[in-house]
Amino acid sequence: MDENDYPEFFATLANFSRLSIVQMLRCGVATVTQISETLGYEQSRVSHSLARLQRAGIVGCRWEQKRKTFYLAEGVSPLLGAIETYLEQRQQARNARVSPAWARSWATAPSE
Repeated sequence: MDENDYPEFFATLANFSRLSIVQMLRCGVATVTQISETLGYEQSRVSHSLARLQRAGIVGCRWEQKRKTFYLAEGVSPLLGAIETYLEQRQQARNARVSPAWARSWATAPSE
């Protein structure tokens, strides 16, 4: 493993456009046109994002008839699921630390 693998992987996912594409590809394969139309992005933006996702090893592509389709690389979907589980547990722990009385008083405090 290269020392740049972690920063490249997480920096790639830190971009909202690329993360949106990844989330869409969790549902199945798609072409640039399908991604562009579904997410409302310019095709050039989708193409550039997919190229970056491929370099990071997050997305792969293959030709199906005359169309190039994109998919999540093997192992990425379970990894994203584990990250989601971690974030949900973290949020639940955060919520549990806030006392109900404090939350009520904060919600009813007069605004300035």
